[in-house]
Order: sequence, then structure tokens, then C-alpha cells
Amino acid sequence: MMCQVDRPASQNISDVAQPIRVVQCSDMHLFSDPQSKLLGLNTQASFTAVLELIQQEQPHIDLLLSTGDVAQQSTPDTYARFLADMQSIQAPWFSIPGNHDLDDAYKQYLNLDVTPTEVIIGNWCCILLNSTLHNEIAGGFTELTLTYLQQALERQKDKHIMIALHHNPLAVGCDWLDQHMLKTSDEFFNTIAHFPQVKVVLHGHVHQQFEQLHQHVMYLACPSTSLQFKPQCKDFTLDTINPGYRWLDLYDDGQFETGVSRLKDHEFIVDYQSNGY
Repeated sequence: MMCQVDRPASQNISDVAQPIRVVQCSDMHLFSDPQSKLLGLNTQASFTAVLELIQQEQPHIDLLLSTGDVAQQSTPDTYARFLADMQSIQAPWFSIPGNHDLDDAYKQYLNLDVTPTEVIIGNWCCILLNSTLHNEIAGGFTELTLTYLQQALERQKDKHIMIALHHNPLAVGCDWLDQHMLKTSDEFFNTIAHFPQVKVVLHGHVHQQFEQLHQHVMYLACPSTSLQFKPQCKDFTLDTINPGYRWLDLYDDGQFETGVSRLKDHEFIVDYQSNGY
């Protein structure tokens, strides 16, 4: 018998038109100093450019999700600046942690304790989960989180479900990256298998566009706002494609549409010969 998990305060976003427009951005890898660079890339500059692209292309957003690794350097200055930058987006938004965000600074500024959370928006419910493990790059769900997830799905049986986490539950085909995926994928699949209302799983971590249907659920990842990882590579390899974000349109009947948009006419300095970071 599963124990009852204390239910966190759910968020309800009302007065939404159809379809519901959702935007996902991920893996900013920001530093305390906005001039700092990651493998040659100024991550603050690329993040700012992606935010400007979102504002240009998305005049109305019902929900924006940041799916982890806000920071490369997890400090109060990093998160304070991220919060200030996000004020430019006129929409409800939520952030979930990534493996680089395991620090008291994240808890203080972005409130790690809000995950897991149920965000109800129209005929949909977005369940936000924390997949980070202490001092590990790979992810995993605790028994408590899996219990919460099952109970949340039972609570929201009348809603279509989108789940958001940081780590990829499915291998994306990059050997070096897939060793750091969600280690409890089987337990996760088994939990959601009993709930056909689960339609979409969003994640970050992989720094690339990814779309795969698995057991009637669509798994989606978006480009990073910083460095891009080249798909289908055995070893660490950066891609020359530009940063971007993902958008989704969610319909009342459970159908959805999605796409990825990337920066154009931007040139970023990146050390493409690097073997990792």
C-alpha cells in the first residue's frame, strides 16, 4: 500500500483561450558574471537573445516552463539575474531544477521546494517533477516522488496530462550523454502506464531537439539556450546549430502541436574542439 503524500499547493491558470500556448526553454548554464563563457560561449548573451526571440514570436503565452540547469555557477547573483531577465516574459512561468542547480541559492531564489507541483491550465494539468540526485549528473526519482506522481495522476483523472522534468527518460542516441539520463525510467514508465491521459513528457538536459513516441506518450526535448549537443554521437560533440526554444499548442480534446524555433542571423563563438565541460 502506498502512503499518502502531502499534496503541494496546486496552481490554477484560468481564463485561457484555445489552444493553450506553452513555451519551454532549458539549460541556460548562466554564471555569476554575465561576461563569463562556457566553452567560448557567452551563455548570458545567448539566453538574452532567445528571450528576445520568444517575445518577438510569441505575443501570447499561457505557460512558460524552464526545465533545468539555469546555472553553470549556482550562486545568488546568477539566479537573481535570471529572475530579473524573466520579468520580460509576460506570462505565468515555472522553473524546475537541473543537476547543475543543486545549491541553496536555487532554493532561495527559485524555490526548489515548489516541486513537485500540479499546474492546472484549462483542460490540462502540467505536473512538475524534480529529477535531480545529490552530487550526481544522472537523474532519478525517489519513492516519494513516484508516489506523489501516482497520486497526482489519480487526482487529475479528468485532465490531459503533461509532465515536465529535467533528465531524459528515454535514451537520445548519444552514448556519452545517455549514461547520465533518468536512472529510474522503468519505474516512471510503469507509474504512468496506468494513466492514458498522460500525453506529453517534456525534459531538458540533452541540449538538442528530440521527439519520440513511447507507449503512446510523446517525449520532447528542446534546444538549449546555450551550447547545443550534436545528436547521435558516441563522444561529447557540440553542434553548430543555434540556440532556441520549443512551443506547444494544447487542445481541449487532448491533441497537441509542437515545434522548435532557433535564433537566426546570430553568430556565437564556441570552442567546437572541446572534449567536455
